[in-house]
Amino acid sequence: MLREVKNQVEPHNPSIVAIGRTAISKFSDDRCSMMGASIGFFSAFSLAPTLLIVLAVAGWFFGPDAAKGRLFDQIKGVLGNDAASAMQSLVEHAHRSNGSGVAAALSIVLVAVGASATFSSLNTALDVVFGAESPKGIAGLALLLRARLVSFGMVMGVGFLLVVSLVLDATIQFAGHAIFGESRLVVLATLGESAFGLVILAIGFAALIKWLPDVKVHFRHALIGGITASVLFTAGRHLFGFYLAHAGTANSFGAAGSLAVLMMWLYFSAIIFLFGSEITAAIRDASQPTGEKPDRAPLSSVATRR
Repeated sequence: MLREVKNQVEPHNPSIVAIGRTAISKFSDDRCSMMGASIGFFSAFSLAPTLLIVLAVAGWFFGPDAAKGRLFDQIKGVLGNDAASAMQSLVEHAHRSNGSGVAAALSIVLVAVGASATFSSLNTALDVVFGAESPKGIAGLALLLRARLVSFGMVMGVGFLLVVSLVLDATIQFAGHAIFGESRLVVLATLGESAFGLVILAIGFAALIKWLPDVKVHFRHALIGGITASVLFTAGRHLFGFYLAHAGTANSFGAAGSLAVLMMWLYFSAIIFLFGSEITAAIRDASQPTGEKPDRAPLSSVATRR
């Protein structure tokens, strides 16, 4: 009798293979490929205001030129020169159209709302992944406001992650040349730079999985999903660049080639992130005691009960 009660209370610990199978099954059931297309669409239209804020945050520390150079060098390495130039033109046009006075204030508000659109769409997708219940009335309005505030905070956070990336890259490069000089071992510094980039990416993904959904997610669960997404994202980034370099996809779309490449990349990034989120959701559900349903209540309800 006691053994049966104990088995009902203790959470079961499925294998990595079982977690992976559950995540793949849920990825299909939740129609993550469709949600990824939606996120990619919103991301394309909110890209310019998002990059404006990210560059503004990073520019406070390193100056706008250094931040812009670092960001667009990374984009160029993945999407190619044409797509990177198109994105840079978008940001420059958005920056020049700020105006002054009332127009400038209105522009700032629109930039903030536009930049948070991507994260709001991520919030909606993650609520599906984690099975969050949508409250009605004032509670629903409070969750909507929270989602917008968290989304804008995430945009600012991306800027700070860019700052951290710049600092770490500069530190690692300096240390590598100071220790190894012109030796071939300087490649270790390059490997260290890539490893730190992977860590920063994992933390960024984990923060999104932790804070964006309207349910409680433990950071240790979110971190596993973030690590999974960052590894797949890094591997996929190199494969995507290789594919673009040899497949000639951009040329087949003619004048819209840069936009097509950008949409493909945003879609790929979205589904990778959603798969990492499904990994977290599978671990979260498996960590619940046997016979007990996962907590699907929204954060507002949890706070009220407490």
